Amino acid sequence: MLSDDDFPLCLIGESIASSPSRAMQEAALRASGRPGTYELVSVAPPQLPGVLHELRSGRWRGANVTAPYKLALAAACDELEGDAQLTGAVNTLTVTSDSRLLGANTDAAGFELALSAHGLWPVAGSRALVVGAGGAAAAIVLALTRVPVERTTVVARRINAARALIDTLAAAGVTADIAVGLWDEDYLERLIATADIVVNATSAGLSDMPFTPARLQASCTVADVRYRPRPVDVVAAAAEVGLRSCDGVDMLLHQGMLSFRRWTGDDDVPYAAARRALEEELGP
Repeated sequence: MLSDDDFPLCLIGESIASSPSRAMQEAALRASGRPGTYELVSVAPPQLPGVLHELRSGRWRGANVTAPYKLALAAACDELEGDAQLTGAVNTLTVTSDSRLLGANTDAAGFELALSAHGLWPVAGSRALVVGAGGAAAAIVLALTRVPVERTTVVARRINAARALIDTLAAAGVTADIAVGLWDEDYLERLIATADIVVNATSAGLSDMPFTPARLQASCTVADVRYRPRPVDVVAAAAEVGLRSCDGVDMLLHQGMLSFRRWTGDDDVPYAAARRALEEELGP
């Protein structure tokens, strides 16, 4: 049983040994005066039930969740809150005193805060293209519906995954113009000619994208959820042709600190300490 002073946290994902989240969250713990650690729990799918058992047994007070488990762990929660209910994906887990697992999703809010900090948040009536159909993509599509953008097109190699994302949001009552696009170069050439914001919500790099930033209109904004390797190639290519762009560092910061707020109940979370730790970990 944890004492009131213990504050162990973790990140659950696959191949996450180099994640900067540990440096960020442990800096936040120190700045808030809490003795705690943030463990990187890298697991293969067959090991997931064991990690869930450890969570419910009180090994950690809370956890972040990253790819590829945002959807699977949402299904394992006793209760989903807010955006997690709408997207069917979690990035934040909180363990209650009676061992219940509460799932939340801070990705949509983190995405909005990150783009807003750079003056890049789209205006109402914009047209959006989101590449990817996983948990991060679902949160980003949800955030864009709140602008609201005129239309969001979701493009993924697995078209059924894109359809499932849209169906999940529709079933949760999200009413917006969201379409499935084709992973086809000719189709996307026509689509990107009028896109106001393009978001890469996958782990894939520029060479795997079905388009190049050079073909986007000059007023388009490009965002990428990735923060490594630096510079992020999609963002760098966009900047080279004069497009407004941002990578995933600020999104990581904001969604992480929103998670920290949920775990601790603190209104004033240590953004400055967390940002410094991220900058030291990732470099320029």
